[in-house]
Amino acid sequence: MRGFSPNLYLAALGPLTELLGILVVVGIFALLRSQADRRPYFRSWELSFVFFAVSLTAGLFYERFVNPDSVFYPASPVTTKLAAAAFLVFRMLTMAMLIAGVQQIVRGEVARWLTGAAVAIGILLAVGAETQTTPLAPFRFFHGPFGAAAAAYCAWLVARLPRSRQSGGTRMLALAFAGLAFLSASLALFYAAQRISPALTSNPWLVRYDRYGFYSDLAIRLALAWAMVRVLTEDGRREDGDTRAYVKLLQDRERLGDLFDPGSRLLARRAFDALIGLDMARASFGSVACIHVTNARRVATDISPRAAEALVAHLAGVASSAVRTNDRVYRWSDDELLVVLPRAVPGAARERVEQIVARAAAIPLVPGKDPVRAAVAVAVRAYNGGEELPAAAAAAVAE
Repeated sequence: MRGFSPNLYLAALGPLTELLGILVVVGIFALLRSQADRRPYFRSWELSFVFFAVSLTAGLFYERFVNPDSVFYPASPVTTKLAAAAFLVFRMLTMAMLIAGVQQIVRGEVARWLTGAAVAIGILLAVGAETQTTPLAPFRFFHGPFGAAAAAYCAWLVARLPRSRQSGGTRMLALAFAGLAFLSASLALFYAAQRISPALTSNPWLVRYDRYGFYSDLAIRLALAWAMVRVLTEDGRREDGDTRAYVKLLQDRERLGDLFDPGSRLLARRAFDALIGLDMARASFGSVACIHVTNARRVATDISPRAAEALVAHLAGVASSAVRTNDRVYRWSDDELLVVLPRAVPGAARERVEQIVARAAAIPLVPGKDPVRAAVAVAVRAYNGGEELPAAAAAAVAE
Protein backbone atom coordinates (compact mmCIF):
# COMPACT_ATOMS: atom_id res chain seq x y z
CA MET A 1 0.00 0.00 0.00
CA ARG A 2 1.32 3.40 -0.93
CA GLY A 3 2.27 5.79 1.86
CA PHE A 4 0.02 8.81 2.32
CA SER A 5 1.73 12.19 1.77
CA PRO A 6 -0.24 15.29 2.77
CA ASN A 7 2.08 17.48 0.66
CA LEU A 8 1.43 15.46 -2.48
CA TYR A 9 -2.28 15.41 -1.70
CA LEU A 10 -2.34 19.21 -1.35
CA ALA A 11 -0.38 19.58 -4.57
CA ALA A 12 -2.84 17.32 -6.39
CA LEU A 13 -5.71 19.56 -5.22
CA GLY A 14 -3.98 22.66 -6.60
CA PRO A 15 -5.84 22.87 -9.96
CA LEU A 16 -9.23 22.30 -8.32
CA THR A 17 -8.49 24.88 -5.62
CA GLU A 18 -7.46 27.44 -8.22
CA LEU A 19 -10.63 26.76 -10.23
CA LEU A 20 -12.83 27.33 -7.17
CA GLY A 21 -10.97 30.57 -6.37
CA ILE A 22 -11.34 31.82 -9.94
CA LEU A 23 -15.07 31.01 -9.91
CA VAL A 24 -15.41 33.22 -6.83
CA VAL A 25 -13.67 36.05 -8.73
CA VAL A 26 -16.01 35.55 -11.71
CA GLY A 27 -18.99 35.79 -9.35
CA ILE A 28 -17.70 39.03 -7.80
CA PHE A 29 -17.04 40.53 -11.23
CA ALA A 30 -20.57 39.59 -12.30
CA LEU A 31 -21.98 41.47 -9.29
CA LEU A 32 -20.03 44.56 -10.38
CA ARG A 33 -21.31 44.41 -13.94
CA SER A 34 -23.79 47.25 -13.42
CA GLN A 35 -20.89 49.56 -12.51
CA ALA A 36 -18.76 48.29 -15.39
CA ASP A 37 -21.25 48.77 -18.24
CA ARG A 38 -19.50 51.94 -19.43
CA ARG A 39 -16.01 50.53 -18.93
CA PRO A 40 -15.07 48.03 -21.63
CA TYR A 41 -11.70 47.30 -20.00
CA PHE A 42 -13.43 45.73 -16.99
CA ARG A 43 -15.66 43.60 -19.23
CA SER A 44 -12.53 42.30 -20.98
CA TRP A 45 -10.96 41.45 -17.63
CA GLU A 46 -14.14 39.69 -16.50
CA LEU A 47 -14.07 37.66 -19.71
CA SER A 48 -10.43 36.77 -19.07
CA PHE A 49 -11.36 35.15 -15.75
CA VAL A 50 -14.27 33.31 -17.39
CA PHE A 51 -11.90 31.93 -20.03
CA PHE A 52 -9.43 31.01 -17.31
CA ALA A 53 -12.12 29.05 -15.47
CA VAL A 54 -13.01 27.19 -18.68
CA SER A 55 -9.33 26.46 -19.27
CA LEU A 56 -8.89 25.06 -15.77
CA THR A 57 -12.02 22.92 -16.14
CA ALA A 58 -10.66 21.43 -19.36
CA GLY A 59 -7.31 20.96 -17.58
CA LEU A 60 -8.95 19.00 -14.76
CA PHE A 61 -10.53 16.64 -17.27
CA TYR A 62 -7.22 16.30 -19.10
CA GLU A 63 -5.47 15.50 -15.82
CA ARG A 64 -7.91 12.64 -15.23
CA PHE A 65 -7.35 11.32 -18.75
CA VAL A 66 -3.56 10.97 -18.28
CA ASN A 67 -3.60 9.77 -14.65
CA PRO A 68 -3.04 5.97 -14.39
CA ASP A 69 -5.01 5.90 -11.11
CA SER A 70 -8.08 7.54 -12.67
CA VAL A 71 -11.15 5.62 -13.87
CA PHE A 72 -10.90 7.63 -17.10
CA TYR A 73 -7.49 6.15 -17.91
CA PRO A 74 -6.66 5.11 -20.59
CA ALA A 75 -8.69 7.73 -22.41
CA SER A 76 -8.99 7.90 -26.16
CA PRO A 77 -6.04 9.80 -27.74
CA VAL A 78 -8.54 12.01 -29.53
CA THR A 79 -10.36 12.84 -26.29
CA THR A 80 -7.11 13.63 -24.52
CA LYS A 81 -5.95 15.84 -27.40
CA LEU A 82 -9.26 17.73 -27.44
CA ALA A 83 -9.08 18.34 -23.69
CA ALA A 84 -5.51 19.63 -24.06
CA ALA A 85 -6.57 21.83 -26.98
CA ALA A 86 -9.42 23.34 -24.95
CA PHE A 87 -7.07 23.95 -22.03
CA LEU A 88 -4.45 25.69 -24.17
CA VAL A 89 -6.84 27.64 -26.42
CA PHE A 90 -8.79 29.12 -23.50
CA ARG A 91 -5.55 29.80 -21.63
CA MET A 92 -4.34 31.83 -24.61
CA LEU A 93 -7.72 33.61 -24.81
CA THR A 94 -7.29 34.50 -21.13
CA MET A 95 -4.02 36.23 -21.96
CA ALA A 96 -5.59 38.00 -24.94
CA MET A 97 -8.41 39.42 -22.80
CA LEU A 98 -5.96 40.60 -20.14
CA ILE A 99 -4.02 42.47 -22.83
CA ALA A 100 -7.25 43.82 -24.35
CA GLY A 101 -8.38 45.24 -21.01
CA VAL A 102 -5.05 46.94 -20.39
CA GLN A 103 -4.95 48.38 -23.91
CA GLN A 104 -8.46 49.75 -23.44
CA ILE A 105 -7.65 51.46 -20.17
CA VAL A 106 -4.33 52.82 -21.45
CA ARG A 107 -5.29 54.08 -24.90
CA GLY A 108 -8.90 53.03 -25.61
CA GLU A 109 -8.08 50.79 -28.58
CA VAL A 110 -7.46 47.05 -28.84
CA ALA A 111 -5.37 45.20 -31.41
CA ARG A 112 -8.00 43.41 -33.50
CA TRP A 113 -5.81 40.41 -34.19
CA LEU A 114 -5.49 39.43 -30.52
CA THR A 115 -8.36 36.92 -30.33
CA GLY A 116 -7.57 35.20 -33.62
CA ALA A 117 -3.88 34.95 -32.76
CA ALA A 118 -4.71 33.48 -29.33
CA VAL A 119 -6.88 30.74 -30.82
CA ALA A 120 -4.32 29.92 -33.51
CA ILE A 121 -1.43 29.72 -31.03
CA GLY A 122 -3.48 27.54 -28.67
CA ILE A 123 -4.31 25.09 -31.46
CA LEU A 124 -0.68 24.94 -32.62
CA LEU A 125 0.52 24.29 -29.08
CA ALA A 126 -2.02 21.49 -28.65
CA VAL A 127 -0.99 19.90 -31.94
CA GLY A 128 2.70 20.00 -30.99
CA ALA A 129 2.26 18.88 -27.37
CA GLU A 130 2.63 15.27 -26.27
CA THR A 131 -0.74 14.61 -24.65
CA GLN A 132 -0.62 10.93 -23.73
CA THR A 133 1.55 11.00 -20.63
CA THR A 134 2.28 14.68 -19.91
CA PRO A 135 0.62 15.80 -16.61
CA LEU A 136 -1.20 19.11 -16.43
CA ALA A 137 1.45 21.13 -14.56
CA PRO A 138 4.25 20.59 -17.12
CA PHE A 139 2.02 22.17 -19.76
CA ARG A 140 3.47 25.42 -18.45
CA PHE A 141 6.43 24.56 -20.64
CA PHE A 142 4.15 25.29 -23.61
CA HIS A 143 1.98 28.21 -22.48
CA GLY A 144 4.24 29.68 -19.78
CA PRO A 145 6.43 31.79 -22.11
CA PHE A 146 3.34 33.31 -23.72
CA GLY A 147 1.80 33.98 -20.31
CA ALA A 148 5.01 35.61 -19.09
CA ALA A 149 5.23 37.79 -22.21
CA ALA A 150 1.57 38.83 -21.98
CA ALA A 151 1.75 39.69 -18.28
CA ALA A 152 5.06 41.54 -18.69
CA TYR A 153 3.59 43.56 -21.56
CA CYS A 154 0.55 44.47 -19.43
CA ALA A 155 2.79 45.47 -16.51
CA TRP A 156 4.90 47.62 -18.86
CA LEU A 157 1.86 49.40 -20.32
CA VAL A 158 0.37 50.18 -16.90
CA ALA A 159 3.72 51.24 -15.39
CA ARG A 160 4.25 53.71 -18.26
CA LEU A 161 1.05 55.65 -17.53
CA PRO A 162 1.70 59.39 -17.06
CA ARG A 163 1.93 60.58 -13.48
CA SER A 164 -1.48 62.27 -13.71
CA ARG A 165 -3.07 58.88 -14.42
CA GLN A 166 -1.28 56.83 -11.79
CA SER A 167 -3.09 55.73 -8.65
CA GLY A 168 -2.98 53.06 -5.98
CA GLY A 169 -5.03 50.77 -8.21
CA THR A 170 -2.80 51.13 -11.27
CA ARG A 171 0.36 50.61 -9.20
CA MET A 172 -1.07 47.44 -7.67
CA LEU A 173 -2.17 46.32 -11.13
CA ALA A 174 1.33 46.73 -12.55
CA LEU A 175 2.83 44.91 -9.57
CA ALA A 176 0.38 41.99 -9.88
CA PHE A 177 1.06 41.67 -13.61
CA ALA A 178 4.81 41.69 -12.92
CA GLY A 179 4.36 38.94 -10.31
CA LEU A 180 2.31 36.88 -12.76
CA ALA A 181 4.99 37.33 -15.42
CA PHE A 182 7.70 36.19 -13.02
CA LEU A 183 5.73 33.12 -11.90
CA SER A 184 4.88 32.07 -15.46
CA ALA A 185 8.46 32.52 -16.66
CA SER A 186 10.05 30.77 -13.68
CA LEU A 187 7.77 27.71 -13.83
CA ALA A 188 8.22 27.46 -17.59
CA LEU A 189 11.98 27.57 -17.03
CA PHE A 190 11.66 24.88 -14.34
CA TYR A 191 9.94 22.47 -16.74
CA ALA A 192 12.35 23.32 -19.55
CA ALA A 193 15.25 22.43 -17.23
CA GLN A 194 13.43 19.26 -16.19
CA ARG A 195 13.18 18.20 -19.82
CA ILE A 196 16.91 18.75 -20.28
CA SER A 197 17.93 16.89 -17.12
CA PRO A 198 15.78 15.97 -14.07
CA ALA A 199 18.85 16.50 -11.88
CA LEU A 200 18.68 20.25 -12.61
CA THR A 201 15.34 20.49 -10.81
CA SER A 202 15.94 18.05 -7.96
CA ASN A 203 16.56 20.74 -5.36
CA PRO A 204 13.87 20.39 -2.63
CA TRP A 205 12.99 24.08 -2.73
CA LEU A 206 12.53 23.99 -6.48
CA VAL A 207 10.35 20.91 -6.13
CA ARG A 208 8.17 22.67 -3.56
CA TYR A 209 8.01 25.77 -5.79
CA ASP A 210 6.68 23.64 -8.62
CA ARG A 211 4.41 21.54 -6.40
CA TYR A 212 2.49 24.56 -5.13
CA GLY A 213 2.56 26.49 -8.40
CA PHE A 214 -1.23 26.43 -8.73
CA TYR A 215 -1.62 27.98 -5.28
CA SER A 216 0.93 30.69 -6.10
CA ASP A 217 -0.88 31.38 -9.36
CA LEU A 218 -4.20 31.67 -7.53
CA ALA A 219 -2.75 34.09 -4.96
CA ILE A 220 -1.36 36.36 -7.66
CA ARG A 221 -4.56 36.26 -9.70
CA LEU A 222 -6.58 37.16 -6.60
CA ALA A 223 -4.27 40.15 -6.11
CA LEU A 224 -4.74 40.99 -9.79
CA ALA A 225 -8.53 40.82 -9.43
CA TRP A 226 -8.38 43.07 -6.35
CA ALA A 227 -6.33 45.62 -8.29
CA MET A 228 -8.82 45.50 -11.18
CA VAL A 229 -11.74 46.14 -8.84
CA ARG A 230 -9.85 49.01 -7.23
CA VAL A 231 -9.18 50.59 -10.63
CA LEU A 232 -12.91 50.29 -11.36
CA THR A 233 -13.93 51.94 -8.08
CA GLU A 234 -11.31 54.67 -8.51
CA ASP A 235 -12.80 55.44 -11.91
CA GLY A 236 -16.25 55.67 -10.40
CA ARG A 237 -15.14 58.01 -7.63
CA ARG A 238 -13.20 60.13 -10.12
CA GLU A 239 -16.18 60.52 -12.43
CA ASP A 240 -18.51 61.31 -9.54
CA GLY A 241 -16.10 63.89 -8.11
CA ASP A 242 -15.64 65.51 -11.51
CA THR A 243 -19.39 65.78 -12.02
CA ARG A 244 -19.95 67.24 -8.56
CA ALA A 245 -17.19 69.80 -9.05
CA TYR A 246 -18.67 70.88 -12.39
CA VAL A 247 -22.17 71.22 -10.94
CA LYS A 248 -20.75 73.41 -8.19
CA LEU A 249 -19.05 75.55 -10.85
CA LEU A 250 -22.34 76.01 -12.65
CA GLN A 251 -24.06 76.97 -9.41
CA ASP A 252 -21.39 79.60 -8.77
CA ARG A 253 -21.35 80.83 -12.36
CA GLU A 254 -22.55 84.32 -11.52
CA ARG A 255 -19.91 84.73 -8.82
CA LEU A 256 -17.15 83.32 -11.04
CA GLY A 257 -17.97 85.39 -14.07
CA ASP A 258 -14.37 85.75 -15.20
CA LEU A 259 -14.18 81.97 -15.72
CA PHE A 260 -17.28 81.90 -17.94
CA ASP A 261 -17.95 83.43 -21.32
CA PRO A 262 -20.97 85.80 -20.93
CA GLY A 263 -22.28 85.24 -24.46
CA SER A 264 -22.28 81.46 -24.63
CA ARG A 265 -22.29 80.87 -20.85
CA LEU A 266 -19.58 78.25 -21.35
CA LEU A 267 -16.35 77.92 -19.45
CA ALA A 268 -13.90 80.40 -20.93
CA ARG A 269 -10.38 79.81 -22.19
CA ARG A 270 -9.05 81.15 -18.91
CA ALA A 271 -10.78 78.27 -17.11
CA PHE A 272 -9.06 75.77 -19.41
CA ASP A 273 -5.68 77.39 -18.81
CA ALA A 274 -6.32 77.05 -15.06
CA LEU A 275 -7.35 73.37 -15.59
CA ILE A 276 -10.81 74.07 -14.20
CA GLY A 277 -13.36 71.40 -15.09
CA LEU A 278 -10.68 68.98 -16.26
CA ASP A 279 -10.32 66.62 -13.30
CA MET A 280 -11.63 63.59 -15.20
CA ALA A 281 -9.91 64.54 -18.44
CA ARG A 282 -6.48 64.90 -16.82
CA ALA A 283 -6.76 61.46 -15.20
CA SER A 284 -7.36 59.57 -18.46
CA PHE A 285 -6.54 59.49 -22.14
CA GLY A 286 -8.89 61.20 -24.55
CA SER A 287 -9.30 63.64 -27.41
CA VAL A 288 -9.56 67.40 -27.83
CA ALA A 289 -11.74 68.78 -30.63
CA CYS A 290 -11.68 72.35 -31.90
CA ILE A 291 -14.89 73.54 -33.58
CA HIS A 292 -14.13 76.53 -35.79
CA VAL A 293 -17.20 78.44 -37.02
CA THR A 294 -15.84 79.38 -40.43
CA ASN A 295 -18.66 81.73 -41.43
CA ALA A 296 -18.73 83.72 -38.18
CA ARG A 297 -16.49 86.52 -39.52
CA ARG A 298 -18.49 86.79 -42.73
CA VAL A 299 -21.71 87.05 -40.71
CA ALA A 300 -20.09 89.74 -38.54
CA THR A 301 -19.14 91.70 -41.66
CA ASP A 302 -22.35 91.19 -43.67
CA ILE A 303 -24.83 91.49 -40.83
CA SER A 304 -23.35 92.50 -37.46
CA PRO A 305 -20.97 91.29 -34.74
CA ARG A 306 -24.00 90.63 -32.55
CA ALA A 307 -25.42 88.26 -35.19
CA ALA A 308 -22.11 86.39 -35.38
CA GLU A 309 -22.10 86.09 -31.58
CA ALA A 310 -25.66 84.73 -31.67
CA LEU A 311 -24.62 82.14 -34.27
CA VAL A 312 -21.67 80.93 -32.18
CA ALA A 313 -23.72 81.01 -28.97
CA HIS A 314 -26.41 78.88 -30.60
CA LEU A 315 -23.84 76.27 -31.61
CA ALA A 316 -22.31 76.43 -28.11
CA GLY A 317 -25.70 75.73 -26.54
CA VAL A 318 -26.26 72.70 -28.77
CA ALA A 319 -22.78 71.35 -28.04
CA SER A 320 -22.98 71.81 -24.26
CA SER A 321 -26.36 70.06 -24.10
CA ALA A 322 -25.33 67.10 -26.29
CA VAL A 323 -21.96 66.06 -24.85
CA ARG A 324 -21.47 63.33 -22.25
CA THR A 325 -21.53 64.06 -18.53
CA ASN A 326 -17.75 64.32 -18.16
CA ASP A 327 -17.06 66.06 -21.49
CA ARG A 328 -16.32 69.77 -21.28
CA VAL A 329 -17.01 72.54 -23.81
CA TYR A 330 -14.97 75.78 -23.64
CA ARG A 331 -15.35 79.07 -25.48
CA TRP A 332 -11.87 79.37 -26.94
CA SER A 333 -12.18 82.51 -29.04
CA ASP A 334 -14.77 84.60 -30.87
CA ASP A 335 -15.34 81.89 -33.47
CA GLU A 336 -13.93 78.74 -31.83
CA LEU A 337 -15.17 76.19 -29.30
CA LEU A 338 -12.97 73.58 -27.64
CA VAL A 339 -14.46 70.21 -26.63
CA VAL A 340 -12.52 67.92 -24.27
CA LEU A 341 -13.66 64.29 -24.49
CA PRO A 342 -12.08 61.97 -21.89
CA ARG A 343 -11.78 58.30 -22.84
CA ALA A 344 -12.54 58.98 -26.51
CA VAL A 345 -10.19 57.94 -29.30
CA PRO A 346 -9.78 60.50 -32.13
CA GLY A 347 -11.98 58.65 -34.64
CA ALA A 348 -14.90 58.30 -32.22
CA ALA A 349 -14.40 61.85 -30.96
CA ARG A 350 -14.54 63.32 -34.46
CA GLU A 351 -17.66 61.33 -35.31
CA ARG A 352 -19.35 62.43 -32.10
CA VAL A 353 -18.50 66.12 -32.54
CA GLU A 354 -19.65 66.09 -36.16
CA GLN A 355 -22.95 64.55 -35.07
CA ILE A 356 -23.37 67.30 -32.48
CA VAL A 357 -22.61 70.02 -35.02
CA ALA A 358 -25.14 68.52 -37.43
CA ARG A 359 -27.83 68.95 -34.76
CA ALA A 360 -27.43 72.72 -34.77
CA ALA A 361 -30.29 74.04 -36.87
CA ALA A 362 -30.15 77.22 -38.90
CA ILE A 363 -31.28 80.30 -36.96
CA PRO A 364 -32.84 83.56 -38.21
CA LEU A 365 -30.37 86.40 -37.75
CA VAL A 366 -32.18 89.04 -39.82
CA PRO A 367 -35.99 89.34 -39.86
CA GLY A 368 -37.42 88.44 -43.23
CA LYS A 369 -34.30 86.70 -44.49
CA ASP A 370 -33.31 83.05 -44.66
CA PRO A 371 -31.97 81.44 -41.47
CA VAL A 372 -28.22 80.97 -41.28
CA ARG A 373 -26.55 77.69 -40.36
CA ALA A 374 -23.12 77.64 -38.72
CA ALA A 375 -20.46 76.36 -41.13
CA VAL A 376 -17.78 74.57 -39.14
CA ALA A 377 -14.41 72.89 -39.46
CA VAL A 378 -13.47 70.25 -36.86
CA ALA A 379 -9.92 69.39 -35.82
CA VAL A 380 -9.18 66.57 -33.35
CA ARG A 381 -6.04 65.71 -31.41
CA ALA A 382 -5.42 62.86 -28.96
CA TYR A 383 -3.77 63.15 -25.56
CA ASN A 384 -2.54 60.61 -23.03
CA GLY A 385 -2.89 62.23 -19.64
CA GLY A 386 -3.04 65.70 -18.16
CA GLU A 387 0.56 66.42 -19.10
CA GLU A 388 -0.32 66.31 -22.82
CA LEU A 389 -3.68 68.07 -22.63
CA PRO A 390 -2.53 71.71 -23.22
CA ALA A 391 -0.35 70.71 -26.17
CA ALA A 392 -3.20 68.69 -27.70
CA ALA A 393 -5.54 71.67 -27.38
CA ALA A 394 -2.99 73.99 -28.97
CA ALA A 395 -2.46 71.55 -31.85
CA ALA A 396 -6.20 71.18 -32.47
CA VAL A 397 -6.69 74.96 -32.53
CA ALA A 398 -3.71 75.50 -34.82
CA GLU A 399 -4.85 72.95 -37.41
